[in-house]
Amino acid sequence: PSGMKFEKAREWRVPCVNITWLCDVLAGNLEALRQPQHVRYTTFSLADPFAPDRQLVANLLVSWKVPIRISKEALLASRNIPKRKLSDGIQSSVKKPRLEEGSLSQRRGPGDATHRVIFTGFELFQVHEYMKKLYFLGGEVAESVHKCTHLVANKVTRTVKFLTAISVVKNIVMPNWLEDSAKQQRFLDEGAYLLRDAEAEVLFSFSLEESMNRARVKPLFQGLFFYLTPGMCPSLATMRSIIECAGGRVLTKQPGLQRLAEHRNNKNLPDIIIISCENDLHLCREYLVRGIEVHNAEFVLTGALTQTLDYESYRFT
Repeated sequence: PSGMKFEKAREWRVPCVNITWLCDVLAGNLEALRQPQHVRYTTFSLADPFAPDRQLVANLLVSWKVPIRISKEALLASRNIPKRKLSDGIQSSVKKPRLEEGSLSQRRGPGDATHRVIFTGFELFQVHEYMKKLYFLGGEVAESVHKCTHLVANKVTRTVKFLTAISVVKNIVMPNWLEDSAKQQRFLDEGAYLLRDAEAEVLFSFSLEESMNRARVKPLFQGLFFYLTPGMCPSLATMRSIIECAGGRVLTKQPGLQRLAEHRNNKNLPDIIIISCENDLHLCREYLVRGIEVHNAEFVLTGALTQTLDYESYRFT
């Protein structure tokens, strides 16, 4: 390879890898993340760089090794089926789920859709039924959690929608709020329909009402920077959404020891929180050796749910 990017990467000691490295990672070989300098990933003149490692995709190749058995009758029947011409047109047999007939013309309430709703924890057919009621009342499905006024859920779940909504959504309500509102043909007050989940609150030792009250007072991660190592689970995108909705900022580059020291010693600079996982601890070895705290994903996930910063329970030691 050649070019300014490649030369700068070598100068800055940034690993340069081939397509095979990416293919291995996508196939589930996380060892590739630890060995970017391996000769397998630094050879750039491969005849077929997209050729997968057979051992990594062995489970996908099994079906191709077993011949498909087709009876003579089935083969003859398939040959006798007349071919369809383009002029005949193609009518898809897959129909999209429909709302009630004329549902758009039957909307009630203000046209500015002051009620923007997101659903979480439901089967698709249930969501469609609730959407009918929502549209009938004059509401709409929110484009994002930031534009959402109500999250509808039947229990506390640790989905990305729920964990982001706690930080930014005004109301988390049960589905019977929509059902009763549709019967009354107007949006009812949410007070009697706020989500209650005693089992989850005992399990996670928190109060949903208190969590939402704390989020309204101050965003949990306001004034904090986060660095997430690449092998995170949940995904980096999910973690980023939860952190940013709670007022935090995610760093795109791994902070060096000098920068961490500067932020730790200067009260005017935001604290930097390192979030990692078991498979990525080798990337945090220098941090751990020097006593810099490294936490697992629960610092963010449980933190967002309970709206608390727990610097002790989720530290790697």
